[in-house]
Amino acid sequence: MDSNLNIFSLTLVASSEGVWCFAFGENSMLHLWNPLIKKLVTISVPNYTYQPDSPKMIFGFGICPVTLEPTILKINYPLYTDGPWYVSVSVSTLSSRTWYNLDYDCLPCESIRIKRAGQAVIDGKIFWIGSERFYNDDGISNKIYLIVSFDLVTHQFHVQDMPEQVRVGEFSPPYYISQLGDSVIISGSFDFGNFCFIYAWALEVEGGFLSSCSLLFTIPHPGGHYLKLLGFSKDNQPIVEATIVQQWYRSLQVFHPTIQYFQNIGVEANRDSFFIGPFKESLILLTEPNNELIY
Repeated sequence: MDSNLNIFSLTLVASSEGVWCFAFGENSMLHLWNPLIKKLVTISVPNYTYQPDSPKMIFGFGICPVTLEPTILKINYPLYTDGPWYVSVSVSTLSSRTWYNLDYDCLPCESIRIKRAGQAVIDGKIFWIGSERFYNDDGISNKIYLIVSFDLVTHQFHVQDMPEQVRVGEFSPPYYISQLGDSVIISGSFDFGNFCFIYAWALEVEGGFLSSCSLLFTIPHPGGHYLKLLGFSKDNQPIVEATIVQQWYRSLQVFHPTIQYFQNIGVEANRDSFFIGPFKESLILLTEPNNELIY
């Protein structure tokens, strides 16, 4: 990135159509970057620290399929559930570079939380893993997982139940979301004592909504070893973040399902510092009002 920004202060939000979105510093700025033309555009983020309870902030990013407009969402939640309750969702586009709040009827239920563990952009919608917590009469809590989507054209949220197929026995691990072509990929690691398995399901999207679900693959690995599905190679082979000898470091490895073999590709870094964007065969081109090429 041709910039004087401190790389350690950048946090990746997502990529869409070959454009990458980063949050900078204390989420005060967002940067849209196209590596193909080495173009970087900065958008300021409004400061909401005056709101009660130091809200938790989540970003979403996608390209509108109708206007080809890069669109950023800023979602605010209260940090603690026993504090003042509110959910604030703002939207900004590259052409306007101004933020506005969505109407209340566009928002999901206030009790729903969206996970930071990735997103997928398919058929004009951003998809996340969501969750909702319920309390029984005896005070014991129960969490269910959901699929939350945001329509980049209508700016409406939609919530769908997690498919029944996306579970193994009674286990309910942290789920992660990624993308393979036009399919949403849901994955999770399940512990069976001495061995663990990563399960990955492919959820097809029709008309902007999830329509079917099928098991894509399982990846066995020794118990006690960290393994997380990140994305896929251009040959549709799973790429995982895995434990190496030094437990505080992780490596990128390609899994070959036909021969059940992990290939270490020689890239090491800290845990949760990897991100793999969806493979695209082409990029969209856009211009600003002054005809300066953006991407």
